[in-house]
Amino acid sequence: MNKFLTVAWVAAALAATPVAAQAADAERPYYRTPMTAIYNWTGFYVGGNVGFGWTGGDNGQSGIVGGGQVGFNYQVGQWVLGVEGDIAATSIKESASVTFFVPGGGVGFAHGEASLDWISTFAARFGWTFDRWLVYGKLGGAWAHAHADGFASMNGMTVSGWADKTFSGWMLGVGTEYALRDNWSVKVEYNMLDFGNDFGVKVHVIKGGVNYRFGFDPGRY
Repeated sequence: MNKFLTVAWVAAALAATPVAAQAADAERPYYRTPMTAIYNWTGFYVGGNVGFGWTGGDNGQSGIVGGGQVGFNYQVGQWVLGVEGDIAATSIKESASVTFFVPGGGVGFAHGEASLDWISTFAARFGWTFDRWLVYGKLGGAWAHAHADGFASMNGMTVSGWADKTFSGWMLGVGTEYALRDNWSVKVEYNMLDFGNDFGVKVHVIKGGVNYRFGFDPGRY
C-alpha cells in the first residue's frame, strides 16, 4: 500500500509539472525582440565627389578631380543593380618648352600646354549589400575633353595655335558605399578610363563622395 501511494504521488507530481510551468509562463512578461531593419538601397540619388586623378605612361600627370553624380538603384534581396552618370572637372595638365636652332635662321623657342578639362562616365552599377555596406562594380562608357595650345617664336616672329577635342572610350570601376542615418550615404571609388590610342594614355581616378537618396524609406525591409 505504501509503495502504491508513493507511485501515485510521483505520478501526480509529474502530471502537475507542465501545468505549473504553463502557469509560470502565463505570469512571466513576454518580450518580443524587434526585427533589425535592413537598409534598402532602392531609389534615385544625387551627390558630389572629390578625389585624385592621374594619367598613365612614362610622363604621367596628376591633379585634383571634383564633380557630381546622379543615379538609380534597385535592390533584389542582397543584390543591388543600377545606373550612374557623373561628370567632374580636373586640374590635370602637362606642359613642355623647347629651344631649337635652325641653321642659317637663328635660335627659336616653342612652348606647348595640354589640359584635361573634364571627364564623364555613364555606367551600369552592380553590387552586393550586407548590413549597411554596399560593395559594387561599374562598367560603361567614358568621355574626356582636352584642350591644347602652344606658340613658337623666332627672330621676333611668333606663331600660336590651339585645339579642343572630346574623346570617348570605356570605363571600369570598383567601390564601396556606407549608408548613414536617414537617406545619406558616403562612398569611396576607383575608376579606370581608357580612350584608346587616340588619347594615348589611360586616366585613373580615386575619389570619395556623398549621396542623398530620396523618395524611398531607407529603413524598410
